[in-house]
Amino acid sequence: MKRSIALAAVFEAAPIVVANAPADDGTGAIIIYRGGSIMGAAVACPVRYKGREIVELARGKKAKFVVPPGRYILNNKTSSIEVSVDAGETRYVRCMVKSGFLSGRADLQIVDEESYLPIRDTLEPVAPAEPLEVNQ
Repeated sequence: MKRSIALAAVFEAAPIVVANAPADDGTGAIIIYRGGSIMGAAVACPVRYKGREIVELARGKKAKFVVPPGRYILNNKTSSIEVSVDAGETRYVRCMVKSGFLSGRADLQIVDEESYLPIRDTLEPVAPAEPLEVNQ
């Protein structure tokens, strides 16, 4: 059984995204994060949805999107993933910088909650640049 605490905070001057489970209002959540590894520290991890950059993660950062149930296709220059979210469900997407020819590349991966929980408290929340809307 999953235990969750739904917390909500509104900051007009400086919005902060807090990684918590979605509320019981029929929505779900997508948490996109990048670990604090020094590898690829100079490489950014921009994440796009429908051609718009929704967040750019530096190392040690995370962003939470509360979304209606649906299918979301997230991508960057080198990878693309489909994230399906049901009501009350939280899905996790990790941006991992891998070595590439002459420079690193950011790779998006769907991971489970067990992969996210050990580093959750070390990640700093960032505000998303754009909201997500369900694919039609």
